[in-house]
Amino acid sequence: MTIQSLLDSGVDRGIISADQRTALLALAGAAEPQTDERGEAARAFNGITIAYGIGAIVVLFAFGWFMVDRWKVLGDGGVFALSVAYAGIFLVVAHFMRREGFETARGVATLLAVGMAPLAMYALLRWTGIWTPELEGLCRQRVHPFAVCQGQPLAIELAAVAAALVAMRSMAFAPFMIPIAVVGVTLPERLLREWAPGPGIDGAGMGWRWVIIASVLAAAAYTVDRRRRGEDYGYWLWISVAMATWWGCMMLFQTDHSLRGYLAPASLLVITASVILRRRVLLVVGLFGVFGFLAWLAFDVFKLTTAFPLVLATIGVSIIILTVWVQKRFPEAIQRMGGDPTRPARFPGGVLALLAPALLGLVLMQDATRLDREAAADRRSANRAREARHRIQRNSMEAAKRRKQPGTTQPAPDKAPASAPKP
Repeated sequence: MTIQSLLDSGVDRGIISADQRTALLALAGAAEPQTDERGEAARAFNGITIAYGIGAIVVLFAFGWFMVDRWKVLGDGGVFALSVAYAGIFLVVAHFMRREGFETARGVATLLAVGMAPLAMYALLRWTGIWTPELEGLCRQRVHPFAVCQGQPLAIELAAVAAALVAMRSMAFAPFMIPIAVVGVTLPERLLREWAPGPGIDGAGMGWRWVIIASVLAAAAYTVDRRRRGEDYGYWLWISVAMATWWGCMMLFQTDHSLRGYLAPASLLVITASVILRRRVLLVVGLFGVFGFLAWLAFDVFKLTTAFPLVLATIGVSIIILTVWVQKRFPEAIQRMGGDPTRPARFPGGVLALLAPALLGLVLMQDATRLDREAAADRRSANRAREARHRIQRNSMEAAKRRKQPGTTQPAPDKAPASAPKP
């Protein structure tokens, strides 16, 4: 029985309180050695972990550079064979690191082997003729067959996910979630773009698509957190949630002016969720949203109002004072809001509440697509009017130059006919 389960059992039986369990866990964490018996530093944000990350990035960059530079020379079969060979080398290194007791280094080497899976799958599809340059050109067109054009990226993404899942069965290492988190963004974004294509790569439709992706990923990350046993696999999913949320909100803020007033309450909801879920990356997104909303008020809505900075400063000071008052009056409520740190976070409403933005996005997707079409039509009309003005100006300038050239005869004006003599 682990220390965590033993203390949980003590709380359930009333032997110790929840506060005592938290204090004992903190004491146990402080008493743990920073290195294992073979000398590897404990996995945390320290110099050793940073060095591992830099080494992995350098290896991937060198391998990618070599592949791009020598793809035509090696051919698709050569790239496939080389990718498999490199994956084997990384797995051998991981086995050696395991024997030496360096588990973090073993995880990094295994992650590099997982990174070879999508490249090997791409080369295999081209080598076997399943994916050809003709199909690639066909899929770049606006109207293309869905099943054919989605097969190749889907195979590459599934290869990365499968390799990550196999690696997770061999060892517990949270960064194995990186390819899964990336696929969790690319796969639904591509499918939603096919389901509701817009006139461009940006706009309100694209913004709602990213909001839907963020909502679904948040539900998945919350489910992973609730089942957490040791490794923090949900961390990388929450990073994808934060990025998708930020990108979607910024697109909606720029394209749909009717939604700009909702940025402040949405940002406050994200900040509240960051406290409940204990995820600082969501706090960063919420703070950026509040800053963007205030910047919009200062430089757009109230740009001619002199007293706005004073009012804004007064509001900020009031928030600070109110926060201090709440901390003094309701400490138990604040502690209850963050939840028991020794247990998984519990969000009010659970998965259904996290999926609510996705439902809202699906409802408003058609209106957003119509708005994007109208905006695209307005841009085309403005471009045609601008081109017409430029054409008229260019023609007038060319005519003025011809008149100023020497030797150019100007047509004489027609003379009025002489009046007939009177009898």
